[in-house]
Amino acid sequence: MEVTATAIRALLNRQPSQLPVTSVYLNTDGSRYPRPADYETRLDSLLRDARHAAAALGHDAQEAVRADTDQIGKWVRSNFDRSGVKGLGLFATGGSIFEELEVAMGVRNIARVGDRPYVVPLQALLGRHHHIALTVVERDRARIFRYQLGQIEEHLDVTSDVHGQHDQGGWSQARFQRGIEHEVLAHMKDVSDILLRLHEQQPLDALVIAGPTAEASEFVRKLHPYLAKVLHGEPISLPLAADADQLGQVLRTTEQELVSARRRELLARLEAGKGQAERHARGIRHVIEAVNAKRVEVLFVVEGAGEPGWKSTSGALALREHEAASYGAPVEPVNDLIDEIIEQAVLSGADIELFRDGTRLDGHPVAALLRF
Repeated sequence: MEVTATAIRALLNRQPSQLPVTSVYLNTDGSRYPRPADYETRLDSLLRDARHAAAALGHDAQEAVRADTDQIGKWVRSNFDRSGVKGLGLFATGGSIFEELEVAMGVRNIARVGDRPYVVPLQALLGRHHHIALTVVERDRARIFRYQLGQIEEHLDVTSDVHGQHDQGGWSQARFQRGIEHEVLAHMKDVSDILLRLHEQQPLDALVIAGPTAEASEFVRKLHPYLAKVLHGEPISLPLAADADQLGQVLRTTEQELVSARRRELLARLEAGKGQAERHARGIRHVIEAVNAKRVEVLFVVEGAGEPGWKSTSGALALREHEAASYGAPVEPVNDLIDEIIEQAVLSGADIELFRDGTRLDGHPVAALLRF
């Protein structure tokens, strides 16, 4: 599956059945797990966790989860090719895998059993999903790279016919030099046109320009206005023959800068909404009210935060049993109200921002910017 907001909503909206869904996320990063046996050992532990979680369910559900875990274990050992894959997600029900995820970024090892697929790790990936282009440009050649979710691919290597310098002197030299300048400009226009087509096919979140200072600076001045809007920072010095490590460092830094800039803007909006209940919500109780009303525009969540709660027959969430009953009986307990909040927010089209600690949310496990 692709890591997009639409795909995640489609996963959550999948037609439910009477059987639970087993979700398993496995980190297969070779730097952490050099041998397949290393991550397979971790997988076995996750599958045991899933079977243990199903122990409180009925007999049919327990057998279904056992069949899910058997199928997931078999798939990883028999069908999985780790080449270029650092994170794996598998979703199964009734002993059959119905969705697979492979990404070039690591994921948190986790297994969950529930009514729906567990999508919190997908939201963490979505928060880092950017389409970034890096162009290393010289006077007669350019290399264009694309980066998404940790994966770098060379989109195109462009070589143009640009003559070398003319050393005859006089009028002939000036005329020849003008011809060379025209060829260089034509080369840069060709590269810009290729980038524009790429941007039209799949919009770029950022464009990074690199190369010798003079050529890179001149290329920036020739960019189409649509590309100029997504230009990220000043041109950087990078050789045309840059290796994967050099390219990766530039692209990962760019990605982190995009994430940080987005979060600064959203947190500034959250801070500006203090004292205005119609614009923001802080804390589980107030966020639950907003989620039940489908008013959440952006949900802020501390990863790993958990709180038990209740769900009414209408799907409304609550901290207390009697509060859930006021939305419609019968009600059922939920082990993790935070996960339920995330699911409901995703289904209503909200964006999710995950943080590792609650310091940016004033100690609250959740907060939200509101619509309307």
